[in-house]
Amino acid sequence: MELFAKGKRSQVYKDGDVIIKVEREDIQAVERIRNEAKWLKILNEKGIGPKFIKRVNKKLYMEFIDGERILDFSEKANKKDLKKVLLDLLDQCRVMDKLNVNKYEMHKPLKHVLVRKNKVVMIDFERCKYVMKPKNITQVCQFLARYYKISGVLEKAKKYKETFSEKDYKEIRKCLTNTL
Repeated sequence: MELFAKGKRSQVYKDGDVIIKVEREDIQAVERIRNEAKWLKILNEKGIGPKFIKRVNKKLYMEFIDGERILDFSEKANKKDLKKVLLDLLDQCRVMDKLNVNKYEMHKPLKHVLVRKNKVVMIDFERCKYVMKPKNITQVCQFLARYYKISGVLEKAKKYKETFSEKDYKEIRKCLTNTL
């Protein structure tokens, strides 16, 4: 087992194709591992996140995602693959919005969105929580506007934020499709 990464709330170890996240003892935010395990189980049912394996006390075991960070992928992807991946990211955020789950950090998902075989795998769900008005789509639209210069997406996101309707969500997808 090797130390893979050290985060704000946990240390991450890799053992073959398994990641073991261990809650740090020196932090104030407690129960982050329990929270992440809870949300991974729920979101895995919708095809989101690395596969949950088990949680034992303050250790979370999940699938290791051998993928590229989204911006690294973007630099070398062709237009068709980039569009497919960004639409996948939007679709996964829409699923979370419909479940009233807020992931947080989606306005700058540089470390939290990996691409494996032209498919998005989001990681780090320790801050997830149930909310009445989730912001996954609106935050990812900020990311799309900033990093991919998707014009008009922020206006579409503002309307979506008011309604959360499928119609307004499709307008966001259309905006991305027409711009790239």
